[in-house]
Amino acid sequence: PYYVNLVLAAVRRELEAGHDEPQAAHQQASPDHQLSAVGRVMRQAFGIPSGPLGWISTRALMPLIGGSVYQDIADALHLRADDELLDVGCGSGAFLARQAGHVHRVAGIDLSDLQIELARRNLGDRITAGTADIVKGDAAALPWPDDTFTVVTSMESFAGFPDPEQVLAEMFRVLRPAGRLVVNIGEAVPAGTPTQRRWGLLWLWADDTVQRMVEQAGFTDVTMHYTPAWGDDPLSKATMKVMDRLGAETRDLRSVSATKP
Repeated sequence: PYYVNLVLAAVRRELEAGHDEPQAAHQQASPDHQLSAVGRVMRQAFGIPSGPLGWISTRALMPLIGGSVYQDIADALHLRADDELLDVGCGSGAFLARQAGHVHRVAGIDLSDLQIELARRNLGDRITAGTADIVKGDAAALPWPDDTFTVVTSMESFAGFPDPEQVLAEMFRVLRPAGRLVVNIGEAVPAGTPTQRRWGLLWLWADDTVQRMVEQAGFTDVTMHYTPAWGDDPLSKATMKVMDRLGAETRDLRSVSATKP
């Protein structure tokens, strides 16, 4: 398929360029020169989308692949008409656009210029009405006051945050008391898996590590469940082929629910 060959060709170009050393697990930043070849391509396509790969990913891959994940998160959030919803790593705003009619106000933050442009387009009417806010910024330094939102979510972004503990602390800060958190935090891995970074880019954590990380941020009532990362549509299957050929297992996504006391 076209997308399979496109991504694999990009990986080959990065490998031929050399400097294919992965980032050590303890390092916090992820500049391109510290990523493996696969990591650099994944960052351009899915991490902070940019360039031709990012353009294709934001318009063709992410909206289709994320469909089942969006529904799973929406079901877990139990949204109400008076909710104020923040999506951290909001991408093109597809999830917020779907849920905007069910809540009072939505907000999103992302680092990708491509994603921000799409999100503002997708939520244009709500932004004009003053019930949506899309901001370019860092998930580890959210630009909202304490106790702003009743619900915070993040989908398929958390494993790419350089400082995940700080992101959780910021999510806790902007949530109101009794606010709900529902986020994808990495993938299902065998018990005892040590914390590590695949391709120098994506964190892998065992369940007990995630539980401890979320509780240390101040959250209570922490629960987890798993969602298939890919659907049965042709595009998802093609993406799975890319991942397989890059030597990556296709695991279920871990969804974590918690409450701010």
